[in-house]
Amino acid sequence: MLTERQAERYLRQMKVQGFGREAQEKLASSTFLLIGAGGLGCPCAQALAASGAGRIILVDCDAVERSNLSRQFLHTEERIGMNKAQSAAIALKAMSPDLVVEAVAEMADEKTLPGLVARADVVVDCCDNSRTRHMVNRACLGAGKPLVTGACLRGSGQVAVFDFRVPGGPCYACAFPEDEEPDLKAAAHGVLTLATAIVGTVEAAEAVKVAAGVGKTLAGRLILVSALEAEAQVFNLPADPDCPVCAAKR
Repeated sequence: MLTERQAERYLRQMKVQGFGREAQEKLASSTFLLIGAGGLGCPCAQALAASGAGRIILVDCDAVERSNLSRQFLHTEERIGMNKAQSAAIALKAMSPDLVVEAVAEMADEKTLPGLVARADVVVDCCDNSRTRHMVNRACLGAGKPLVTGACLRGSGQVAVFDFRVPGGPCYACAFPEDEEPDLKAAAHGVLTLATAIVGTVEAAEAVKVAAGVGKTLAGRLILVSALEAEAQVFNLPADPDCPVCAAKR
């Protein structure tokens, strides 16, 4: 049930055809696990909070640096040196007082991920390295939890959805085999603020649709977006019959 304050706050959103009060109530009762509170995690978390998410669990072991502030806009100069998950939680609570935010200042790895994923309704991968993406993929597959994953570099980015509640679909490793994916990082190659804002917000949109059960998601598909070229392309992601991660579990 929505409180009177929530009903007033999300009035315009609930007027959207195909959304409505039921979808808003589903959001308010959903827990979103965000892996990473950086360039993608900040716009994603902000959009989820503004949309009416009930609980957000933020996981990040890094500290805020000045070079982050141009695109990680939940952080501030005053919070340089603070853990990113804790810094983002402060901003989110100020923006949405009904939101429950949990900051986990730990590394997302094989030890921590199973317990965290088990608590989530939707997992959103906003990390900045391929190794963690593959660990998150395996954890979500094992728990049967839907995964929204994104990546961004230079002026472009991508978002895909793997809904492990539905058997037979692909996993992240089907599209990006672990031993073939280059680990390119924004720290070395650069990234546009606008690109991270777009990709993080698209991740939030997909997470909202998955949690609320509305619209058409990117499940089994991937969208490539270029902020510089003003282009977007959507590709189907077939399940790899020989995938070493998910083939045996279909």
